[in-house]
Amino acid sequence: MLGLEGKYAYAVGRSRAVEAKLLDRATIDRVVDAPDVQSAFKILGEAGYSYVDSILKEESPIDEVLNKEEMKLFYFIKETSPDERLIDIFTLPYDYHNIKVLLKARTYEVPPASAISGLASLSTESINDALGGEVQAIPDEFSLAIERAQAVHSLRPSPEIIDIIVDKEMYGDLLKRARAIGIPFLTKQIQNEIDCLNLSIFFRARKMGRDAWLVEHALVPGGKLDSVRLATAYKDGAPDSLMNVLSKTGYEFIAKRGLELLEKGRSLSEIERFFEGISIRLIDQARQVPLGPEPFIGYILAKQRELEVVRLVIASKTAGVSRDSMRERLRDGYV
Repeated sequence: MLGLEGKYAYAVGRSRAVEAKLLDRATIDRVVDAPDVQSAFKILGEAGYSYVDSILKEESPIDEVLNKEEMKLFYFIKETSPDERLIDIFTLPYDYHNIKVLLKARTYEVPPASAISGLASLSTESINDALGGEVQAIPDEFSLAIERAQAVHSLRPSPEIIDIIVDKEMYGDLLKRARAIGIPFLTKQIQNEIDCLNLSIFFRARKMGRDAWLVEHALVPGGKLDSVRLATAYKDGAPDSLMNVLSKTGYEFIAKRGLELLEKGRSLSEIERFFEGISIRLIDQARQVPLGPEPFIGYILAKQRELEVVRLVIASKTAGVSRDSMRERLRDGYV
């Protein structure tokens, strides 16, 4: 029976062949410096992005073109991965996103169309059927997320509560699936996302003066950090409480710095960049592994990160954001 190294040998070979097409920092800088959106897409086309002609001819919306580029990545995963379950890890966030959008649309009677993602595996029809009472229309884990979001929402009605609870269910589902697939790096990556999310929730909630009930329901279990102890530290309010929770976890510096920024009333953007840096380092480390599933998954994560950066730059150009502001936002934030 093949071990993980042998099982993923073909996938690693394929990913090594295509990772040279990832955009480097110089190309991203050229996209930032482009005078307009069409010029930016022309540079992306030269770098290997597909469907760019439809933007240059003003035939397709920008989001649609970038979605097609991400769909290319999904097709690559499906045809290359030796484990057919792996693709679910990367499409699930879009499924849960659409559940949030459609649940809020139904609850608050607002149109959902512009917020719907075209990258989900679940159809909007099946989600709407489930919201209408046909829970068998979608898999149980999604129905359960809807049920729990509705239950907590009934206690404290607000669109924010729907987002919080569905996101919490999503991370639980991702972690369960990653553990079932059995790739330690994949589990570690998701736990890292959970830890960074929980610390971000802690600091942002403290800055905004949010109550302990909300923080307790927003914190996600399953990471390396104990979410129950984090919630208790938030309720306690003393800086030492947070430092005690994070002792010997590797997050001590960011806790100390976050508390300093809060005390001075300054922006938490430095903290967010720190979290991005952690993720980028993990991806880079995975891509350096010679054999096994790590370089394959590292490539997928790097491509997704690239697409996030491209979306940010294009959206910023559309909104008239200055080049200096874009560069500041991207500083230390690209693989």
